[in-house]
Amino acid sequence: MDDRFPKSLRFVIRKLSFISLPNLGMLIAGLAVLGFVGQNMLGIPMERFLFDPQLFLEGEYQRIFAYPNFDQPIWLFFFCLYVYFVFQMLEESWGEAPTTIFTLLSYLAAVGASFFAGRALPIWEFVMQNVSLAFGTLFPELEFYLFFVLPVKAKWLAMLAGGLFFYQFVVGSLADKGFLAIVLSPYLIFFGPLLYKNVRTRFRVRNNRNRFDGR
Repeated sequence: MDDRFPKSLRFVIRKLSFISLPNLGMLIAGLAVLGFVGQNMLGIPMERFLFDPQLFLEGEYQRIFAYPNFDQPIWLFFFCLYVYFVFQMLEESWGEAPTTIFTLLSYLAAVGASFFAGRALPIWEFVMQNVSLAFGTLFPELEFYLFFVLPVKAKWLAMLAGGLFFYQFVVGSLADKGFLAIVLSPYLIFFGPLLYKNVRTRFRVRNNRNRFDGR
């Protein structure tokens, strides 16, 4: 994690670096495979793989370990490829500790949002939305082929996810706004200062350009 991020955040990451996990993408892909096998080969109902706050409070503490869930092997395949690629890039360029802590914080935020909403949620769906936003922010110009066919820049996926969040925030109820604020809190904590700095820099450059053109 470089000096684009606040010093206080870098300090916290260094202190928590002992919990960093290498090859996190492979671990998440493995969880997705286990979820697929459990649902489609062992006949375990899908709701068993969701975090349910009510059942958790009733004593089903294993619910805290949610699994990425797919009922079609093709979507499982693309998901595993995507998480492996994204997490490899994040760990190599950002570092294992920031990647692990950001993912863990995203998971805990999704669990907190589930308690806030009072219903079961697909935790990993919200985790990957945060991760995709982080990836698009760090590597905006990186291009890869979606489904091996469509060339897509990382920033486009991030803008799509961010635009969807923004639309839901604008049109949603007060409860929806609170839910989205909790879900997005990891991204805002990590990248809010960086985004603000980028916007401020662009604003200054535009003002200076306008002053120069006006002479």
